[in-house]
Amino acid sequence: MSLKHAILGFLSYQTLSGYDLKKAFDRSVQHFWPANQSQIYRTLASMKEEGLVEQEVIEREERLDMKLYHITAAGREELHRWLSTPYQSSDAREPFLIQIYFGGIISDDELLKVLRHMSRGIDDRLALFRSMVQGYQEKLKTHEDQRDFFLNLVTLEYGILHGVSTLEWIKSVIERVESGDYTLKDFKPA
Repeated sequence: MSLKHAILGFLSYQTLSGYDLKKAFDRSVQHFWPANQSQIYRTLASMKEEGLVEQEVIEREERLDMKLYHITAAGREELHRWLSTPYQSSDAREPFLIQIYFGGIISDDELLKVLRHMSRGIDDRLALFRSMVQGYQEKLKTHEDQRDFFLNLVTLEYGILHGVSTLEWIKSVIERVESGDYTLKDFKPA
């Protein structure tokens, strides 16, 4: 997926400034697609050149001018094309797994420090996701477009399920490293 398509998705809901787009990312999809402000502005500039968005400048006397972005018909067509085309999964890259793969180079204490740090990070992320789900449960019942809101929420469900399984695996690796048991217990490839 490209950042461009996520921006088109947000702009399909409403006109937004670059600043508001950043807030939209942080409030909704940051658990699987974080974006920083400079990435958003660079992407908006290229999307404007491609004719996918239009920019409206609102002059303000005491502050910088505000730039609002509107999705164009070409932008809606591109978003629709992308959403309706089956996604070809790319190679998964996980830097953390490279650390584990080459972890034999460092001591057990150093490796355990890395594993525990990752475990805490996942715990923190799971707590955030679970609190988001709780906050959204009531909104789901009254949201104007329940299907749309439901599809937003299942991304959190994915994040939680993925986090829980990764956390279980990390805890298992920690236990085996601590005990010196370097076997693949109960590992059954699907």
